[in-house]
Amino acid sequence: MASLCNSSSTTLKTPFTSSSTSLSSTPKPSQLFLHGKRNKTFKVSCKVTNNNGDQNQNVETNSVDRRNVLLGLGGLYGVANAIPLAASASPTPPPDLSSCSKATINETTEVPYSCCAPTPKDMTKVPYYKFPSMTKLRIRPPAHALDEAYIAKYNLAISRMKDLDKTQPTNPIGFKQQANIHCAYCNGAYVIDGKVLQVHNSWLFFPFHRWYLYFYERILGSLINDPTFALPYWNWDHPKGMRFPPMFDIPGTALYDERRGEQIHNGTIIDLGSFGDQVQTTQLQLMTNNLTLMYRQLVTNAPCPLMFFGGPYTLGSDVESPGTVEVIPHSPVHIWAGTRRGSILPDGKTSNGEDMGHFYSAGLDPVFYCHHSNVDRMWKEWKAIGGKRTDIQNKDWLNSEFFFYDESGNPFKVKVRDCLDTKKMGYDYEPMPTPWRNFKPKTKASAGKKVNTSSIPPVSQVFPLAKLDKAISFSINRPASSRTQQEKNAQEEMLTFNEIKYDNRDYIRFDVFLNVDNNVNANELDKAEFAGSYTSLPHVHRVGDTNHTATATLQLAITELLEDIGLEDDETIAVTLVPKKGGISIGGVEIKLADC
Repeated sequence: MASLCNSSSTTLKTPFTSSSTSLSSTPKPSQLFLHGKRNKTFKVSCKVTNNNGDQNQNVETNSVDRRNVLLGLGGLYGVANAIPLAASASPTPPPDLSSCSKATINETTEVPYSCCAPTPKDMTKVPYYKFPSMTKLRIRPPAHALDEAYIAKYNLAISRMKDLDKTQPTNPIGFKQQANIHCAYCNGAYVIDGKVLQVHNSWLFFPFHRWYLYFYERILGSLINDPTFALPYWNWDHPKGMRFPPMFDIPGTALYDERRGEQIHNGTIIDLGSFGDQVQTTQLQLMTNNLTLMYRQLVTNAPCPLMFFGGPYTLGSDVESPGTVEVIPHSPVHIWAGTRRGSILPDGKTSNGEDMGHFYSAGLDPVFYCHHSNVDRMWKEWKAIGGKRTDIQNKDWLNSEFFFYDESGNPFKVKVRDCLDTKKMGYDYEPMPTPWRNFKPKTKASAGKKVNTSSIPPVSQVFPLAKLDKAISFSINRPASSRTQQEKNAQEEMLTFNEIKYDNRDYIRFDVFLNVDNNVNANELDKAEFAGSYTSLPHVHRVGDTNHTATATLQLAITELLEDIGLEDDETIAVTLVPKKGGISIGGVEIKLADC
């Protein structure tokens, strides 16, 4: 592979060099829900309408044998999402680059280099981006199915991007400068009105990363004179993609990063719920867990826009409200691909999770962009499920802005509203089966028996909980039982955990189950009683901060769950929490009905 990647005789032309370049051989379904009982209420059309109004034949979604899916193809949750915007809320503006300062690794250590982008002479004159004309869509392919010609082209583009670091270190389209975009936006370098800007853990997460990859992809194409070049996506949501993509694990190539954890080698199955420790289970069970997590995060727990995208964002907010996919699988993939914290890096330094396992360094690993390509694809797949799964219509979201450089090194401002249709942006995804769509957990851990809620303490006796250091069970009353189908369609029943507090320097994970006791096997998630999980990556914003307590809210949509385990007519249910990683306190728990 290395010889194939290095054999081309090429030269390069960018706005920063005068040499020339040559390169040779280079819907909206009518099915409102996937819930068993709800499907009986609505008719299913055979047509799918996409964002452009075109109709295509719908893909058949018959149920499949679960073991066959895993063996034959294998060859959450957060958060505060029904939070209303404060009256003083406004769209998030692009950062004033003159305010950029050092980003942080942890509470005592700044990033040893500047993550700040080159600053235009006058930010007020930076124009809004307009999409260039195109003749052909860039089609992003699944990483596991790439041929050697594509891999060679990809490796060449990254190699040229890295070469710019040596000859033109301030060139905004260079590899490190591109990685610095994530570092600055995500690790406290930008300050607006005296408040740190953060694009994670809120509704800014998806649009920021979509724009980020858009420009990154166009830069790669420009470096190899191929405007049709598209980033691959690491399809960890499919059993064939649940291993580290081999093209990134070849020493000596531009796609290789020596600062990855040992767990990515030898075809190890990824854990989409990873919290830093290896789960002791079989590969088959791990793949099963992965598909279960995907179903819960994209179907069960994301029936409403703010549950999927994340809660509204106001500058300097201390309350974190990430969307379902950001919590799982986004963050666990970062954790799984990075080094183990505390281990020794190749340069002899102690690891903070580099590269993928920490926001400041994630962009230094080429697999980051392949990972986020699939995260972006989840936006499309989620909307394709239908129902109320649509883009947010709030103007404060639509008019929020970011700042990027294009492939010619020119600065631009962009708005969220302009990135909602990938085809208008010039790209789409090569279709790939989504077996998680049919992976609703059916087996019951309790064999159909109901936990005696009178035998466990009520929620009022357990919370506030100072430390979740062992599995606990409690009973909790529901606001309404035996709801009609119309009532269920109008409002989701939310199991809400308020004032979750933890040390923002640590990895965090806990799981939630209904109708089980403390002895539940938490390593087997493919059970109908599994409601979801909460995870978090370390994210200290400023050096010198003395307050390391992060505050979050977790909401789990349990309407479907209660139907599946036969509790929809019960006025009181049992909830069990299982800690996996980190010290966590919880202020209170309630069940409430919420509009999407």
